[in-house]
Amino acid sequence: MPYIIFLIPALLTAQLIFTLVLTKGEICPGQRGRVHKTLPVLLLGWVLVILQLPLALLPLLALAYFTIKVKTGKTRDAGPLNMLSFANGLAGLALLSVLFRVNLPMAGLSLTLGAALGALLAHTLLTQARTRLQAFHRLLPFGGFAGAIVSLPFLVWYLSQFDEAALAPITSSVIAALVSMVVALLVWTGHIMLNKKANRWQLLGSLGLLVVSSGLQLSLF
Repeated sequence: MPYIIFLIPALLTAQLIFTLVLTKGEICPGQRGRVHKTLPVLLLGWVLVILQLPLALLPLLALAYFTIKVKTGKTRDAGPLNMLSFANGLAGLALLSVLFRVNLPMAGLSLTLGAALGALLAHTLLTQARTRLQAFHRLLPFGGFAGAIVSLPFLVWYLSQFDEAALAPITSSVIAALVSMVVALLVWTGHIMLNKKANRWQLLGSLGLLVVSSGLQLSLF
């Protein structure tokens, strides 16, 4: 199964979070500018998607237009924010085009684990941008944790379609995927449990572990 089954919902989730930050967040022009400077990471993600899904060129172009044209010093109501919303809609169409090609367990896993990846990616980028939106440092880990946990029943549903002989060779991959996910979630929420500020290296490590878990789960398909 191509990696885009997780990458597309992750990018869409991250874009939706960025849209919320840029339209509703109480951030100064300096913070806004630093947030805008992280958008090329999402553009790179869409370039990777195009390798498997040419339709992804549409959200890539829309997001690229927003990234190039935006004026970071203006108010939240200025700039081509409608183009950012348009990019989100096109990303949703790209996601639907992929979900229609897979069965229900895989679609559920795509939406839930992909959303967790997107929340973690957005949290990492917002931390890199040094935003002072403290609520996101708690809401995003909580939402991502919930998405990852909800993904487990879909994984079990998919695995239930195999007999014992077919499950035996992939048991180690399943265990490794689950362990990687649990460790990723613990690292991600570590700043909350220790009552400290989120650290970008902590989040990058968590993101790496969750990507490993996602890759191992992809190998099961």
